[in-house]
Amino acid sequence: MRVTQNDVLSLLGKYVEERTLVLAVFVTPSRSVARVTGAIRVSVDGSGPHLAIGKDDNKSDQIKFRLSDCVFEYGDFRDEESADKYEGFLVVASSKGDTLSLFEPKG
Repeated sequence: MRVTQNDVLSLLGKYVEERTLVLAVFVTPSRSVARVTGAIRVSVDGSGPHLAIGKDDNKSDQIKFRLSDCVFEYGDFRDEESADKYEGFLVVASSKGDTLSLFEPKG
C-alpha cells in the first residue's frame, strides 16, 4: 500500500520512540546490496528528512538514506512465510533508483 512521507515519518517516529531494531536492506540500481540491523534515527535539515540505521559510533556498519523525492510502500506479512519473524515492511524508493527496505521484527 502506498503511503505518504508524513505517514512514514510518523511510523519512523514510533520506531525511534520504542527503540525498535529493524533489518534494513539497501539496494542500488547496479544491484549492490548492504544489510544492517539496528536502531534508527531521523533528522531533518534544509534538504529534507534523513534516516540512519545502525549504531552512531563511526565503527559499526550504518546505512543513511535521504527521504526526499521518494515513493513509500508499506505492507505486512499476514499470509507469507516471513510472518513468524516480521510484522511489516516499509520500502522506500528514491528517484535515483536506490531502494531501502525496512523490516519490523515481530514482538
